[in-house]
Amino acid sequence: MPNNKKKNKQKKKSNGSTAASASSDSDTNLNAQVLEALTRLADTLAQLDETCDNDDAPENTVDSAADEAVDLLAEETAAMMLDDGEAAETTALANDAADGGTDVTTSSTAPTTDATPPPKPTLTPPALPLSHWRTLPLQVTSAYKILNDGAEYIHATSTKYTLVGKIDIKEGGNLAVELRKGAELIGTATLLLFSPSCGSSRSLRHYVKQSSRSVLASVISLVKSFEDGVSQGKANDGNNIGAQKTGVVWSACDKLTGSLPKGNRAAMRRELMVWVRDCNESIEEFEEVLSLGPLDDDDDDDGDDAMMDEDQYRGKEMKVAKASMNVMKCSKNLLGLVLKACECVGEHADKLSQGGNEVAEAGGEESTTILEHPDDSAEKQQMDDKRREMLRWISNLHEMARTVGEGVTNVGILLYPPLDFANDQEELEKWQAKKPKTTAIDEFTIPSLGSTTLGLQLEHQLYALSECIESVHGTSLPVLGESFQSCLSEEVVNAAVRLRKAIPVRCREVEEA
Repeated sequence: MPNNKKKNKQKKKSNGSTAASASSDSDTNLNAQVLEALTRLADTLAQLDETCDNDDAPENTVDSAADEAVDLLAEETAAMMLDDGEAAETTALANDAADGGTDVTTSSTAPTTDATPPPKPTLTPPALPLSHWRTLPLQVTSAYKILNDGAEYIHATSTKYTLVGKIDIKEGGNLAVELRKGAELIGTATLLLFSPSCGSSRSLRHYVKQSSRSVLASVISLVKSFEDGVSQGKANDGNNIGAQKTGVVWSACDKLTGSLPKGNRAAMRRELMVWVRDCNESIEEFEEVLSLGPLDDDDDDDGDDAMMDEDQYRGKEMKVAKASMNVMKCSKNLLGLVLKACECVGEHADKLSQGGNEVAEAGGEESTTILEHPDDSAEKQQMDDKRREMLRWISNLHEMARTVGEGVTNVGILLYPPLDFANDQEELEKWQAKKPKTTAIDEFTIPSLGSTTLGLQLEHQLYALSECIESVHGTSLPVLGESFQSCLSEEVVNAAVRLRKAIPVRCREVEEA
């Protein structure tokens, strides 16, 4: 009998050890499971298209994966325990996105499809329809709230996760699940802001996607460090890898909640200012090179002097460089004009919105929420149509400005001495395929600038400039055709006239060079 009791005790001890091991494996796997879920979500956000709506994308593309992710996130968000009844609001918004972006406000605050499509810019991709400028629709403010809630939840949870996970695998795994919940909130909000009902601009989508992916990447790195064991250890053992990873999470969350532009106006203005800044930096850099003066074409010294020659233009290159610099300065001035023109038209669009809707302050940076106020009158419909067209004009003009801004960078890359005057047949064929048959300004013709890479890029830039300035100078609704130049300030109108006259001068300078 004593021997049997001893065997039974050994058997029970063995069974208990096996159960504990299984439990430990299960707890350890929580980190792996969360890591897998976070990676899938990060991949979904990485594939979101900033340039078009899901409905406009080809079938069997990444947008179908985004739709599936919205469905999944809607279900998972519904299970989250949020305070103050936020769960119902979050779930409703997520389900709206899953159903294809159903409006949660009046029809006047969301973009609709017109019977006649807007004219497509010649050198730029079709612009996204906008739902707002400064005044934010309810679904947009709600999406931002979910985004901030997710970032704040991750910020708070990451600290506990690092402190507890280092010494307790089980509790650390449970907190990893909480990190995943915060990430799902951010994913849901990002997908909402990419839905057609939010009417987000390409600029807004870019900054939201960038910030969301940054937070997710930092969380993935934190969880992975515990899954790999590099952050594991004992309290006060000197291993601060987890603390370092947590600091990165904090930084990404703080940047999202504090620096992310709110709404189309803030995002589009920020992007325009970035292009203006890049123009200024390029102009300053090449002015320094031009200030060195021309290099003697007969100077064939070797050694250090020859290396220094690479920072100077030769005599025959100076004229080309100066003409190119003037094109860059013209581009910078045009970007500043676009910034002011969008502001003028955007203010009038907001006034039309406020004329037909009750408006209430929602708090925060530039955030005004449109409340439901149904009105089916013909006058209200006309106001909605005009407002929608103004926003479409802003979106189209901003895309033209993008072509101008990015073109300055492309010209700058080719402008470093020594200049390359070799022909590029491949680029010539590409340009000929998309080159407009006529210029946007009828009074002059943009000259052909040869087949060198720099010449082709300058020609492309001149077409982009003429197209953009003519849009400001003409200032008519894309579909209705109605002029609304009265929305522009006198300063903007006069600047547009001056720049319109300057472009033919820049064309002659480049052609003669």
